[in-house]
Amino acid sequence: MLSNLLSSKHMTKPSSTGISTKRISNDKIHPAVILGQKASLCVFAVAALFGCSRMPDVPPGNATDGESAMAEPVFREWPDFSSISHAHVSSEYSFEMPGIMGSGCAVMDLNGDDRLDLVAVSGDSDTSAVNSTSNLCQVLVQTTDGNFSDATTQTAISARGFGMGAFGGDIDNDGDIDVLTTSASGTALFRNDGDLSFTDITKDAGVESSRWCTAAVFFDFDRDGWLDLLVVNYVDYFAGSICTDGSGRRDYCGPQSFNGSSDRLYRNRGAQGAPGTFEDITVPSGIAGRLGKGLGAVCSDLNGDRRPDMYVANDMEPNFLWIQQEDGKFEEEASLRGCSVDLQGRPQASMGTAWTDLDSDGSQDLFLTHLRGETNTVYRQLAGGVYVDQTSLTRLGEASLNATGFGVAAGDLNLDGYIDLVVANGRVMRAPLLQPEAQASRWQDYVEHNQLFLGAETKLYQSLPNTADPFLTPEETSRGLSMGDIDNDGDLDVFVSSVAVKPRLYQNVVKRDGHWLILKIRNPLWNRDAIGARVKLSAAGKSWIREVMPNVGYLSSHDSRLHFGLGNVNSWDSIVICWPDDISGFEEFGPGTADQLLVLEKGDGRPVHAESTGGEFP
Repeated sequence: MLSNLLSSKHMTKPSSTGISTKRISNDKIHPAVILGQKASLCVFAVAALFGCSRMPDVPPGNATDGESAMAEPVFREWPDFSSISHAHVSSEYSFEMPGIMGSGCAVMDLNGDDRLDLVAVSGDSDTSAVNSTSNLCQVLVQTTDGNFSDATTQTAISARGFGMGAFGGDIDNDGDIDVLTTSASGTALFRNDGDLSFTDITKDAGVESSRWCTAAVFFDFDRDGWLDLLVVNYVDYFAGSICTDGSGRRDYCGPQSFNGSSDRLYRNRGAQGAPGTFEDITVPSGIAGRLGKGLGAVCSDLNGDRRPDMYVANDMEPNFLWIQQEDGKFEEEASLRGCSVDLQGRPQASMGTAWTDLDSDGSQDLFLTHLRGETNTVYRQLAGGVYVDQTSLTRLGEASLNATGFGVAAGDLNLDGYIDLVVANGRVMRAPLLQPEAQASRWQDYVEHNQLFLGAETKLYQSLPNTADPFLTPEETSRGLSMGDIDNDGDLDVFVSSVAVKPRLYQNVVKRDGHWLILKIRNPLWNRDAIGARVKLSAAGKSWIREVMPNVGYLSSHDSRLHFGLGNVNSWDSIVICWPDDISGFEEFGPGTADQLLVLEKGDGRPVHAESTGGEFP
């Protein structure tokens, strides 16, 4: 059970004594109405030609609902956060490319005490970092008083070379989170043995690699109950490469200087009696034939056929959408489905990814962060896995033109019932020669402000100014961003990693505009969180969609619990769960009250057969 944690950080809070955790079971049957409708691929052609949309076409300067609020900060720096003992290291005198691309971070419960812990992936000051064998990630374990204890040496989780990302998943269904790290020199997999003890099983598990790998996602693509693994590879980089900017100054090389790589897909051999070991099925799966320069990934059912697919965000090249076929193989359909390039047909420098219902229409959409001079991009899902670039209709594009977006997370920060976006920014190319070369640090050439975008009923987003909010005011070269309810008080906090400085932990202090609900979705047969489960919560004539997907963003992992902001709704009518391993039906829970954490387990709900809903999840 989670401890009830009282917090005085909010001047205005719903009446509550903190989070209460309940395991919910229902036997009273209520009818469930699950709406969904497939669309043929020709819908995209119509949408692309005529720009069809259910979103209002409002000029960027017009006022929107909820835009008068937010004079007060959304975040504050975490009080007494002194546990961070060292900064991310990237040599100020080296221009090795990995040093400007990493590193990421993670929030996850490493010791099973229902408190989120922190992982900051380290860089390396040595220019030969791409060939190093050990690089410890800083691990900070949350204590009962809400502070953090440094468990870096105890856990000994490391990256094999200049660190990129950290990703959690229970690979052996033993009830605890195992950790995979990526780096410029390959992957490293650490089995959780309990008591914050981890064992490096990279070679024995069959996931050893020497490629520059970036994103990774644990997901059950074959729906056998064992988490499989997608590892996204970047470029075939070679150390010592020399590049310059337009004025002849030494600078970091870009992806166009190198060839791309094929990503790798690993099948968990748990069903064959070898849990936590993997078979490389990159070639038979069909994904080996395409080379890309991947930095972000989303693994989910992206076309509505109940089979998990894979979306890979590529840097300065068209993105991939690998659609799973009936035989378990994958076919690349990003161009066909409208999410390969932008509306003008141009590939963009894609980095971070988010998969969420941006416009509150019941369908999940894609949001990608991009390079300065491009816009961040919204690929809105029309129906059945058909997407269209509708960035200009969201107000998320223009505000990002002068920023280089990396880490991203989506969630309802102020509990008003609408999705907000948090973006970590930082350059990859030196700033123009606007000041003398003599500076306090060369990193000043690469710093930018982070950004917050608040959603509203109008389906337009408000970009908050850089004043007053500690998340927005620092100028740093930020990369990884992880989101979760770190202090267990019902709202979302943020952990950010940046190049050559200490990570920052931000506590949500915004005035609450409503109620909340947090769901921990579990399958007791697997003894773990139900990664890939999709959830629809209905209350007072409204509905919200979430999915258990912690491995998303940029080189980072998020809280696997699902967070809902409910606005002025203080109770809910039903929760319908589409379990990732069950193609025959769903389960329904409810009704219940808001402002609590609930544990929902498969088998405890009321069955809802897919046949009665047309076989589709909303």
